[in-house]
Amino acid sequence: MKKTDKNIIMITCGGTGQRFGADTPKQYQLLMGKPVVAYVIEACKRSRKADAILVVAAPAYHDLLRQYGVDVTAGGEVLNQSKRNGFDYIRDHSSCEKLVVVEAVRPFLMESVVDDVFDLLDEYEAISCAKKMIDTIAKHGTWVLDREQYYTMNPPQGFRFPLIDRHFRSDSVFTESIQQLPETTKVFLKFDVPYFEKITYPEDFEKAQALLEYRGKHTLN
Repeated sequence: MKKTDKNIIMITCGGTGQRFGADTPKQYQLLMGKPVVAYVIEACKRSRKADAILVVAAPAYHDLLRQYGVDVTAGGEVLNQSKRNGFDYIRDHSSCEKLVVVEAVRPFLMESVVDDVFDLLDEYEAISCAKKMIDTIAKHGTWVLDREQYYTMNPPQGFRFPLIDRHFRSDSVFTESIQQLPETTKVFLKFDVPYFEKITYPEDFEKAQALLEYRGKHTLN
């Protein structure tokens, strides 16, 4: 990363994989012969918009990650601390204007989506990919909820870096970064993105392999 770099991708890679139930965190488990995080890094390196890539991870994995030609910095005990560490590193080592944040456990990331988020930051201050609810949703005390009013927010997410750097707090109760921004922030929700799936449980590896094999036979990027 250079002081002149303006478009940065940050990969959060500090999870311990407690739900995964293995000694090695899921982002470093092998999927079709390479670590899950490698798929994410490779997609980021294919981006036509990014100047540099930063991976925020436990120090024990820094040597492994550096083999992919990326910057690394230490993660924290919780996600928000890892993000804060990453933002601090970016501020100290670049002239970042646009930041795209992705997760190491989502091996289906497409570089075209990353580049779209960078482009949208020309007009908007924050971007989040999103997915509409497709199942019936309910709430204790009522049966009637309009699912059209609900959606999930997913990475990749993009930010005007000075804005998120100024407002983000590692001790916030919100783990969704956009929720820490002022309500007046100009936010865009990008709904047209396939393959949000992430690796959470051991059985997810079989599904991930099937999807990667499918993608290998179809041009999706």
